[in-house]
Amino acid sequence: MDELIYLGRSISIAYRMANRFYDRALARWGIGCGQQFFLLRIYENRGSSVYDLARMGLFDKGTATRAVQKLEELGYVRSEADGSDKRVRRLYPTELAEPVVQASYDARRRWIALLTRGMTPEEAEAARGLLVRIAENAILALEGEDRDGSGG
Repeated sequence: MDELIYLGRSISIAYRMANRFYDRALARWGIGCGQQFFLLRIYENRGSSVYDLARMGLFDKGTATRAVQKLEELGYVRSEADGSDKRVRRLYPTELAEPVVQASYDARRRWIALLTRGMTPEEAEAARGLLVRIAENAILALEGEDRDGSGG
């Protein structure tokens, strides 16, 4: 099999396993990998809007809206109208979110430890750097297709 196919397959497997890991780690709080990203971004960027969150994670606004709605229903997030533009809702974590956020950080540390098991610190850093470059290349590739209309 072509080595590049293995690269795509490996990225896909790692992504799906990460989703399963976070879904299991956070099931106790009623959220999974889909909401975890948004909860952490709201916690770290208090006052962000749904649009801001969508941009941060390269999600469409509908995906971000659905995740935020679930977080609000669970009581982990509250929204307030923006002082200067009432159409914009600013998002803030609630006190109820604190243990969920800490569990998410703990889960992230465990997941990274599992992924880098058996690697030297230099190998782990090299892997991180290469994955960042792969992600950046993927974004640039799609942005280029969107600009020139050759996207599928």
